[in-house]
Order: sequence, then structure tokens, then C-alpha cells
Amino acid sequence: MPGGRGRGQGGGRRKMFFLQSCLLVLLHRKPDYGYSLMDDLKEFGFQSDQMDISIIYRALRDLQATNLVSDSWDEKSLGPQRRVYTITPQGESVLAGWIENLRQRRKEIETLESAYDAVKLKPNEKSELSDT
Repeated sequence: MPGGRGRGQGGGRRKMFFLQSCLLVLLHRKPDYGYSLMDDLKEFGFQSDQMDISIIYRALRDLQATNLVSDSWDEKSLGPQRRVYTITPQGESVLAGWIENLRQRRKEIETLESAYDAVKLKPNEKSELSDT
């Protein structure tokens, strides 16, 4: 941001919030494993080759700490057991609230854009105004 504002912790928190929101949406679809979730995050613009899996697991632990996600061991897994993550009922409720807030924010942004576009001057109107 101009003037150096918005850097530091605020930007990191926003990125983590976006990551956690995306993880909740993925888990809303179906329970899944950490590495599989990392691959599925491509849908939201994340690049798995540039992500560290530890960031995914940290986000999942944070979601568990707030009771939005739970985990269990997949005993059907061939080879080593893997944790499967599931969104909790509280997670479903929180996600629904976040999505509703995003929808409201989008309406506000569209209103702002419309107001801006409504007063944009056409090129010939600019020259007429500057002549006065």
C-alpha cells in the first residue's frame, strides 16, 4: 500500500484468513488430507510448488484450536495412516457467516464502482470543462 501501510502483520493475517477460508470451503465439500488440500488450493490461486505444507498444517491446527475443523486417523489408508480433516458444525456456521459477509462486501464494492463509473467524464467533456 502507499506510504508503507498495510505491510507487516495485517497482510499476513489477511493471507492466513484467506487460506483458512479456502480450506473450510474445501472441507465443506468433503473431508480430506493435508497434501490433497494443498493440491486443491490451486482452484483459489495458490501454487502448490511454491507453498510449504507446514503452512497448510498450521492453518489446519489454528482451525482445530477454534473448533472449526476436526481430524481423525484414516485407518483404511494403504501404507502409513493419514489424518483426515473434517469441517465441524461450528465451522459450517462460521463459514456461512464469512461467505455472507463477502457477498455483502461485494455489493458495497459494486455500488462504489457504479458511483465512480457514473461520474467518469468522456474525453470530449474533459476538454469542454477545461476551456471554461
